[in-house]
Amino acid sequence: MVVREPEPVRPVIVVFSPAEREVIKGYMRRSGDNHPGQGRGKKDKGLPPGLAKKVQRGGDLPPGWEKKCVRGERLTPEVYKQCEPLPQDVVVQLPPPPAGTIVVTLPGKAVRLAQATLEILDVFDVL
Repeated sequence: MVVREPEPVRPVIVVFSPAEREVIKGYMRRSGDNHPGQGRGKKDKGLPPGLAKKVQRGGDLPPGWEKKCVRGERLTPEVYKQCEPLPQDVVVQLPPPPAGTIVVTLPGKAVRLAQATLEILDVFDVL
């Protein structure tokens, strides 16, 4: 009797397609100053106004935020609270997402997450 070793588990790689990137970038450009997560007052803090303007002009997030938005990492609850889902009119323009994933936005970024674990499957700069 031959004993076979189990096949190694290959990680599932889920990335944004070029078409998805264009639809999301278009939405983010149209939303401009009205980007979800900005200017909501003290209870639900987004980025500070100066930093939000910097990101809007194409600048980078501070290193602490950048490190939290890397493929393979998990979003912390604090960062996840800053995320906003895409509006329904944008979602219908995208192909159906892979099972168990969600797409959210942070100021200047779009992120595809594993819904159960909040692991970042793909991320890209939208502005």
